[in-house]
Amino acid sequence: MGVTFESKRDGWIVALIWAGALASAAGGLAQYNTPAPLWIRVGMLAFLVAAAGFMLWILYGTSYAMDHEQLLICSGPLRYRVPLRDIDSVDPSRNPLSSPACSLDRLLIRWGDGRRRILISPQRKLEFLRELNQRCPQLEFAGEALRRREVTP
Repeated sequence: MGVTFESKRDGWIVALIWAGALASAAGGLAQYNTPAPLWIRVGMLAFLVAAAGFMLWILYGTSYAMDHEQLLICSGPLRYRVPLRDIDSVDPSRNPLSSPACSLDRLLIRWGDGRRRILISPQRKLEFLRELNQRCPQLEFAGEALRRREVTP
């Protein structure tokens, strides 16, 4: 695929996801000792342990890979593909909206004439921006951001 960047992980997000995963697994184990029918207890246990696994998959399975044509964003089972030639801008952001990012130290990527957007949080942000700049001739640095070059007539 080219080069891969892991997601930065804020400590509070790691703690929150681990707490949710442990609570889910503990809830599954606790409800297993109820008088409900066995198939319900086993089903709930399986569901809650799977939910815990899903949370941890998202936390540790979030990364960003670039080749010469696209940026592949992976977050657990979710995959997003951004064509490099369509990227219009990349800006620093601290937007807390849900996204494939495990930190609030984020980059907002806009593509498709700015109509599409996604937030990511590469661990090595400056290295990520430099690599993206090398692979996207239409972009140039503007401070800490990347912007589409002005077309001169």
